[in-house]
Amino acid sequence: MTPPNALSPDAQALLGPWPAHGLPHLGGLPPYDHATPAALEEAFDTAIETKRDAVRRIARNAEPPTFDNTVAALEDCGRPLRHLQALFIAVSSTASVGDMPAVAQRLAPRVPALELEIAHDPALFARIDAVWKARQASALDAQQIRLVEVLRERLVRAGAALAAPGKARLADINERLATLSAQYRQNLIAEPATQALWLDSEADLAGLPGAQRRSAADAAKALGREGRWAIPNQRPAVWPFLIHSTRRDLREKVWRMWDGRCDHDGAHDNRPIAAEMLRLRGERARLLGHASHAHGVLAERMVRTPQTAMTALRRTWDRVLAATQRQVADYQAIADAEAAGEPGITLAPWDRQHYAEKLRRQRFDIDGEVIRQYLPLERMLEAMFWAAGRLHGLAFSELRGVPVLHPSIRVFEVRRDSAADAAGATGAAIGVLYVDLFHRPGKMHGSHQHLLRAAEHFAGRVLPISNMVSGLPPPGEGEPVLLPWEYANVLFHEFGHSLHMLLDGARYPSLGSLNVAWDFVELPSLLNEYWLRDRALLARFARHHATGEPMPAALLDRLEAALKYDRIFSVNLDYLGGAIVDLKLHLLADGSGRDIDPQAVEREILAALGLPACWDQILRVTNSFHSFVGSYDAGVYSYLWSDMMAADVAEAFLASPGGLYDERTAQAWREQLLTVGHTVPADEAFRRFRGRDPDPEALMRRFGLAETAPA
Repeated sequence: MTPPNALSPDAQALLGPWPAHGLPHLGGLPPYDHATPAALEEAFDTAIETKRDAVRRIARNAEPPTFDNTVAALEDCGRPLRHLQALFIAVSSTASVGDMPAVAQRLAPRVPALELEIAHDPALFARIDAVWKARQASALDAQQIRLVEVLRERLVRAGAALAAPGKARLADINERLATLSAQYRQNLIAEPATQALWLDSEADLAGLPGAQRRSAADAAKALGREGRWAIPNQRPAVWPFLIHSTRRDLREKVWRMWDGRCDHDGAHDNRPIAAEMLRLRGERARLLGHASHAHGVLAERMVRTPQTAMTALRRTWDRVLAATQRQVADYQAIADAEAAGEPGITLAPWDRQHYAEKLRRQRFDIDGEVIRQYLPLERMLEAMFWAAGRLHGLAFSELRGVPVLHPSIRVFEVRRDSAADAAGATGAAIGVLYVDLFHRPGKMHGSHQHLLRAAEHFAGRVLPISNMVSGLPPPGEGEPVLLPWEYANVLFHEFGHSLHMLLDGARYPSLGSLNVAWDFVELPSLLNEYWLRDRALLARFARHHATGEPMPAALLDRLEAALKYDRIFSVNLDYLGGAIVDLKLHLLADGSGRDIDPQAVEREILAALGLPACWDQILRVTNSFHSFVGSYDAGVYSYLWSDMMAADVAEAFLASPGGLYDERTAQAWREQLLTVGHTVPADEAFRRFRGRDPDPEALMRRFGLAETAPA
């Protein structure tokens, strides 16, 4: 281990306490101004060795094992490494330029290897096991007992009970999986950054609104070809093009570019990576005594078994398929009418978004470009904060002059403004929120919430820090940022995750919000989307960016009807198909040694399900961050499961006297679900709030699908 005084100043800053910047934030703020790739890599060695030494001292303590000297000590150690990991994830996923991709590849296996080494230390496990066996007879409170149980189960699931050969093989598998996952992630960042459809003439811009034309010109200029137009392979550029372009030939090229990410021979081919990861996950599952990777993962989730998850997915698919077929017929009818007796087209995947938008205009008189005029980003941020203020008594104030990874990132202090309850005192700071919304080179596409620091309440109070990330195209100079409805919804969704992290009331990080069952983790985010559709909120904040006029009530009515027709993410085949494929692939990952061709499995499943030919998939095996990089392997079903719970919780709000802002329901939601983290099992927490298990029919009722259920 490099002595601390031999490290560079940047590495020392990354390992030390985070600076407060003169603000009363317990735990300080991330030192992004020191987080260079070289400093991150240099600091990792010291942070890993520091944690390794601390764990060794715990494991070899001559005193009899107790909660304090073993369990609490393990929970407390490794703080510099936790902080460093958070910075590393933020930089490698949103600023992966220069040396960062190579550094990310080298560092990816390091922490998983250390955690496995810790889990496989027999002396440590013996001490944890001794405290676990005596937990009920000890003078421990409920959270302490829960922590003992959670930490012991974590070690068991990591192979603590395996014999030495099994532990050695598990270590090799985990190291390789970490490397492959990092490579898959970097491919998803690197390849789209090199891809764009180039447009050479005004004729190529047919159908594109003025704002999109300007964005395409700006993209071309940024890529060094001023005077032309470019559609970068980024969702915020691709989706509007597929919607508005009247050039079917160019829509096909853009769609194929987007759909084919990392799906071909070359340096960024994710096909062999996905196949190897499935094989290794299956081998690991068998080592740990599970029938498949899916069985092992879901054993600690709310659903418990893959069969329960698959039943929910297939049941929903069957209900949604008929509605989707009617939608396809509606779109085809528009295309046929446009042909005016001439040979028409058969809808293809690059046509769906285009004709869906035409249907919204014809049937609902909804124009996405018109809707955008009423959704300026600044007003939507205000709306988001206003709803959280009414619901949870929170206030947000912007902090300036603190280090950030990019000048476009904004930072907000979060305080408890009023309505104090068990979660904290009125006026107290409860956390910090980073808002990072614009795309830039080296930033992974998509939106997510990243926890920079978990709340702590046992070794001194530490405030949580949440980071909301998205990929909006940067605006031109002097231009307003106007959000499509989809992106306003994404904003509220990710903010729901942030609220879950900021309101974390658990005493120990391992029992905090980030550690809840993964099929519960989407509940707060999906529920928070309901407030965007609230009429009171929209009347107050959905105002025309130029005139300040509110969105007309008649337009709101039509928007509501169109949203019900389109349905939400989890009640659409493009999501459901990917979720079924993900679960099936991880059921096949059973350690039998069979070769799994992920793409062949994907094709077979979608064909057997009867996916309409024009209905493409959001998540494909070569570009599914969820299945191969994030924490959703065998867990993409979680969005449906959480949406069922969100619909159920929303019904509780809507049945209350105050509706979505009902004070008593909000307090119960906060105290029984939102703040409890992993201190109680997720299914138990839900039953405390609702008095029963989740009702899956609540989601079906929301979209009028309950009465069309198969017999």
